Amino acid sequence: MKPSQNMNAFIIQTPPRGDFEEISICMPDWQARFVELVKQRAKIQYEVYSMPVIPQGTGDDLGSRGYCDLILDGDTWQHFLIPKAC
Repeated sequence: MKPSQNMNAFIIQTPPRGDFEEISICMPDWQARFVELVKQRAKIQYEVYSMPVIPQGTGDDLGSRGYCDLILDGDTWQHFLIPKAC
């Protein structure tokens, strides 16, 4: 997954603390759920394997809402989207 042009991405050594909402393309209505989580400014976790692409509009919305894409160094398939984290 390539982060939005407006969203910063960082490599992290350990998973961030807190509760995260998981998202996957295997979930029913995942796109609507993803958009709703972004609107709620929720912390979101996903794996690139189960979420290879973030829809363009949602990616732009993530960036405009100040989200950062935190990528786990030892497992780069693990991503954490956190608002105003960077």
